[in-house]
Amino acid sequence: MQDSYQVIHSKRLTVLIVCLITITALFLRVKYVEQTVIHAPIRTDAKQYVTYGYNIYSHGVFSKELSSEPSPDSLRSPGYPMLISLAFMIGGKNFFYPITLYIQTIISSLLVPLTFLIGIHFLSRFWALLAATLVAISPHLISMTSYFLTETLFSFILLFSIITFYLSLKKGHLFYFILSGLLFGFTYLTNETALFLPFLFVIILIYSIYYVQRINISKKKWGNLFVYLVIFLSFPAFWIWRSHNLGPEIARGSSRAIANMSHGAYPDFIYQSEKFKYFPYREDPMQPVFGSTFKNFSKILFSRFQERPVRYLSWYFLEKPYYLWSWNILQGQGDIYVYPVKISFYHIHPSANLLKLLMKYFHPIILIAAFIGVLILINDHINKKKPHLLIIFIFITISYYTILHTVFAPWPRYSIPLRPELYLSALYTFNMLTSYFKRRFYTTGIISSSNNG
Repeated sequence: MQDSYQVIHSKRLTVLIVCLITITALFLRVKYVEQTVIHAPIRTDAKQYVTYGYNIYSHGVFSKELSSEPSPDSLRSPGYPMLISLAFMIGGKNFFYPITLYIQTIISSLLVPLTFLIGIHFLSRFWALLAATLVAISPHLISMTSYFLTETLFSFILLFSIITFYLSLKKGHLFYFILSGLLFGFTYLTNETALFLPFLFVIILIYSIYYVQRINISKKKWGNLFVYLVIFLSFPAFWIWRSHNLGPEIARGSSRAIANMSHGAYPDFIYQSEKFKYFPYREDPMQPVFGSTFKNFSKILFSRFQERPVRYLSWYFLEKPYYLWSWNILQGQGDIYVYPVKISFYHIHPSANLLKLLMKYFHPIILIAAFIGVLILINDHINKKKPHLLIIFIFITISYYTILHTVFAPWPRYSIPLRPELYLSALYTFNMLTSYFKRRFYTTGIISSSNNG
């Protein structure tokens, strides 16, 4: 009876702590949005997203054209503009801006309980709570709530999709499989780079069943898994079908993807002059041909690779992953800011700025720990151990996007939505190391002897 009471008390205390961390996360994000002034916040990408959102709200048309009769296109993914259109519906032209930002503060804060719910499956309670805390105080996740960019929504819905997919496998109910398919579908509509991730999860699942023999799956679950895939595939199928029916001359996301590949094909982000570092495509005379079609891109890149093969191999296999996960957002103001700020929450409050600096100094340690976590998983697989399926999904997600942006442009902004996965991966390493040393201490009698005086 006493043991049951202690378990219940412990669970209640944990729930209370997670709630307090979530409230803290919301407080920091709201204060940041209220006290940070961004210079020209509706610009470049943000301007397009707002235009799309407004056209959905005002004309029922998905278009980047700001006119009385906009023509439909599919240059951008529709997920985030749908959120902006919701803000327009609630607040109209006068209040859509603050409504969107406050929605983003809530969405970003909900990353905290989601991170904990994932972490508690393969981490101790302490490390799971620490992962949630790192998400709450992450300066990058906080700053992104003030921008009209996809990162905040994408971060939330991707993490939600991962935990729901795992729960569908664990519980086996059709509801979870349907929900997981829908969430991954919306993840794709928010960022089309998510297209292959659900298939990777299924491949890992099949490998676990037939080769690792980690789990058993019933015929009913196989049927539910098929339903999950059908629901997910309906999203890209519809979007591709719509784009195809718009005609060949309409702007598409595929053209933006090829341009992005060309933008990431300059070693050290330089074409010739340091003046155009991080914007090398502005002085390259081969642009926009370089980023026009995949055929042109491949031809020009291969020609340049032949001239400097070692430099390009180093760029693609070493430097691009480094840049992707680096702290400083390279384009724009830098540090944690995408678009320049006139005044920031971190400028006003020295204690908040100190916390930001601490996170910056610990960032390399977190990256190294996450990489060690990959090595731990590989070692466990070689030694026929069975790591938790959920941590494998987390590492697969990080690896997938690292490889993806090695092909495309490795702007550090693209890794911000993966901060929860990064923290979970890093703390998995610390959790495994502390568990290992505890076992060693118990084996050698150090702990027991000290406890006996």
